[in-house]
Order: sequence, then structure tokens, then C-alpha cells
Amino acid sequence: MSNIILIGFMGSGKTTIGEKISLMKNMRFIDLDLEVEKLEKKTINDIFTEKGEPYFRNIESKLLEKYCCLDDVVISTGGGIIESKNNIEILKNKKNVIWLDGNVDTILKHLRNEIHKRPKLKNEKNLEEYIKKLLDYRKDKYNKSSNIKIDINGKNIEQVISEILVYI
Repeated sequence: MSNIILIGFMGSGKTTIGEKISLMKNMRFIDLDLEVEKLEKKTINDIFTEKGEPYFRNIESKLLEKYCCLDDVVISTGGGIIESKNNIEILKNKKNVIWLDGNVDTILKHLRNEIHKRPKLKNEKNLEEYIKKLLDYRKDKYNKSSNIKIDINGKNIEQVISEILVYI
């Protein structure tokens, strides 16, 4: 089996869904955010604060290149993986790049207990407006990078996984 790469906005369920699919399919699970943290020996929040987002994105890109060439892995990417044109090119040339597409309400619901862990959200005063703006900005990039789009709105994890399994 080839790789499965999950992309989508923060809070779309990439890590949770990726872990479950990897267990079901007996594949290795790789969370790029966790890999960045291991490599840097710092949290994503600390990396953003101390070294900035471009530094983080550079490491994330190198790890994407490294891991997307492996066989039988499920990769959960960071929400901003599509901010790099190089990453978009890598992703759009792979099979099973799945965009977990959620609207603002769904994303807000999923993130409600994790705001402090999200460097791009922790200082935002109007979360709904910020998420809408960033989602609108990224939507076309997610679309260009993926070959499978799954609407996650109004669905639980099991429903989303069932839908993904139809495609892979």
C-alpha cells in the first residue's frame, strides 16, 4: 500500500484520524508536528516564539520530503504545510493526499480546548474571524495539494474514517 497523507486546517482531526487509520491498516504513523518537536527538543509554541514561523516551516518541509518517500506510512501534517509552493508540488504528485475539510464552526468546536497549544491562535482576540480569514486564504492551496477531499462537517471520527477507507 502507498502512503496516506492527511492535510487540512488545525483542528480538522488529522492526528486523531491518522493514528486510527494507521492502526487499522497496520501502517506506521508519523505526525510531522511531533517530529519537528523531537528534532528541535522544543514545543511548536516555543519554536514559533523563539525562532519564528519560517524556521518551523523550513524544518516541516524537510521532514515532509524525508517521510513522504517511505512506504506504508500515514502522515499527519501541520495545518500550514501548504504555505510552501515546494510542499504543494510534493503533495500534489502523491497518491492518497486527503484534505480533511471543515468549516469555521467545526474547526472552532474541535479547537475549543486547545487554543493555548496553537501558536497561531493563542493571541487572537476574535478567533472566529481569524479562522475564517485563514481558512479562506488556504482553501485553494489545500485543494491544489490533495487528490481526495473529505467534508468533516457534522461527522464524528468514525464517519470520517469510514469515508476515507472508501478511497484507499
